[in-house]
Amino acid sequence: MGFALDLDRPRLLLGIGSGTSADAIDLALVEVHGRGGGRRVRILTGDERPYPEDLAARVRTAVELDPAGLASLHVDLGRAFAAAAAGFLADALPAGAALTAVGSHGQTVFHHGGDPLGGTLQLGDAAWIADAVGAPVVADFRWSDLAAGGQGAPISPFADWVLHRQAAERLAILNLGGIANLTLLAGEEPPLAGDTGPANGPLDALMRLEAGRPCDRDGRLAAAGVVQADLVPILRGRPFFGRPFPRSTGLEAFGEPLVRELRRTAPQTRLEDLLATLVDLAAWAVGDALERLEWPGGPVFLCGGGARNPTLVKALRRYLEPRYEIRDYAALGWDPSLREAVAFALLADAFLAGEPASWPSTTGVRRPARLGRLVPPPCP
Repeated sequence: MGFALDLDRPRLLLGIGSGTSADAIDLALVEVHGRGGGRRVRILTGDERPYPEDLAARVRTAVELDPAGLASLHVDLGRAFAAAAAGFLADALPAGAALTAVGSHGQTVFHHGGDPLGGTLQLGDAAWIADAVGAPVVADFRWSDLAAGGQGAPISPFADWVLHRQAAERLAILNLGGIANLTLLAGEEPPLAGDTGPANGPLDALMRLEAGRPCDRDGRLAAAGVVQADLVPILRGRPFFGRPFPRSTGLEAFGEPLVRELRRTAPQTRLEDLLATLVDLAAWAVGDALERLEWPGGPVFLCGGGARNPTLVKALRRYLEPRYEIRDYAALGWDPSLREAVAFALLADAFLAGEPASWPSTTGVRRPARLGRLVPPPCP
């Protein structure tokens, strides 16, 4: 591997990535002690660096680009990640401390949604980051999972297991990003995980297409809408919802294409009513997933952008309570805004330690899989 990790000493790792909303770069600096399930983690600091709007717009239309356009976007995202990392570390890295490594997820622009041979694509080449910060970078986590027969997603359950495996009770963590995914934890055993379906993805796409705005702030328009009973069976009947866990999907299935299809089906329906119907779908899908997984009840901790949408949270309460108690992820003692960046740092640490970070129960891999590829730092 060309990189020796001293597991008996504390490590400083930077996690960096951007979610499916493609609006900002998330960063977290963490200190890690130990190995395996005995890791002890301390978050030193974190930040969010917004994308320039033109870069965000290119990300959202990446699947329409020709090879030259994709290559250019790959470079520009790599440079954006590198600049964000270098600027962040200039302020965040303790005086005299050395960065052990970076875990970079990149920017997802395509995900196969269930077929490992269909591939996945994260842009933002890690070589730019390694050159900018002078440290090794572990990247391309999802491809290792695909090669081992997995879905390539979700990959954050490893961090959930490291941080919360010693909880005294069963707990569920629900991440409401563009796509919603669950991590189900019951002590030291590997977690159960998978995507439940859409969350913010179709809501944001609908707002961009029909209102020229990036999102329905606080779910206000959806709250004024009425769930369309005739659309409910059409949406709930999509093949994804019949697939067994672990499973994954992407905005190819639950983003702009879904919104355009929905509008063709219901050309006269008000924007507010379509938003309300999509919120209802997202909440129903979570309840359906918990039922399929036969999860016995208990707290469900919310994180991700959708956790700040009161209308979506209200819909979740309608479908989940009283069997499941809706709680904020911050109640676990960790900053929800840093969850994914911390996860990428821990994935890098697991890779460097030679340890698996996905399991058959989280992504469907044939065996526990080590995730990532190493990009070395520049020569001295």
